[in-house]
Amino acid sequence: MSDQNASRVYGVRVGLVAGLFSIGQVGLSLAAAHGSEASLRAIQQVFTVLASNGIADPTVLIPALLPMLLITYLSMAGIGLMTILFAGHAGRLAALAQGRHAGGASAGMWTWLVSTGIWLLASIVGAAITHTDGTISGIFTGNFTAQFLPQQVFFLLIQEIIAALIGLGFCALAGSMGANNAHLVAPQPVAPPMAFPPRGYPPYHPYPYPYAPQGMPGYPPAYPVYPGYPGYPPAPAGAYPYPQQPQQPQQPYAPSMPYAPPVSAQQTIPYPPPPSFYMPQAEPTPQHNMPTIEPGAAPQTE
Repeated sequence: MSDQNASRVYGVRVGLVAGLFSIGQVGLSLAAAHGSEASLRAIQQVFTVLASNGIADPTVLIPALLPMLLITYLSMAGIGLMTILFAGHAGRLAALAQGRHAGGASAGMWTWLVSTGIWLLASIVGAAITHTDGTISGIFTGNFTAQFLPQQVFFLLIQEIIAALIGLGFCALAGSMGANNAHLVAPQPVAPPMAFPPRGYPPYHPYPYPYAPQGMPGYPPAYPVYPGYPGYPPAPAGAYPYPQQPQQPQQPYAPSMPYAPPVSAQQTIPYPPPPSFYMPQAEPTPQHNMPTIEPGAAPQTE
């Protein structure tokens, strides 16, 4: 796998996992805003009074809104640190896939890109549904109605994009460090195949002896001359592998067919035989050695 492919594949996969935690951070921020709904509505009325040249003190509501702000911004910082850790893990996976310390920074940036995209999208959807958020922009524009929704989404995205750009450099650095700290396993050297067997061991025979190739290095000759192979003591006559039997002369071809004429040892039949060979022959009449009696002759008696 190439450097770019490994970095992109593992960066996107790890970024999707980090994006799930980003969705959880958005849900936590919205839950904190709904928990401070009474304080948010009260400060919205204070802003309305101040806009109509009335007299009101918004600072009295700050202690009530402080827990919401702490939950929102601390969860943002926590999800940022988690994304950095995921970026380092993506860099280590990319290095292990390539077998060398490379592509870690690119994997970390891919992790940041995917997780940040999910985070921004979840924030927009959450603000459009609930018409509030737990940030400073939600205090001024989140009145739980769609009256100031464009302004609320705009200021919310500005805060999150600034925080995401700060985390981009840390994700790239974490990915590079993760790739450098990956424990790579050096490939084991592969010994080339030996043309000749080592000394002290019999040669390797991958084929049966009758089919052993002739003239190839590392292979013995065919089976009949195997006892004389160099490196082996000569076998005694008639002891390996069994006493040799005298070869019988090959009989000529004689098909067994009905009424076929006998074939002598000197006679040969051409192949293929002529068509007359397959024609049925007349069965010979048996002849008996009986005395011939001429007409008018007396029978002979012993």
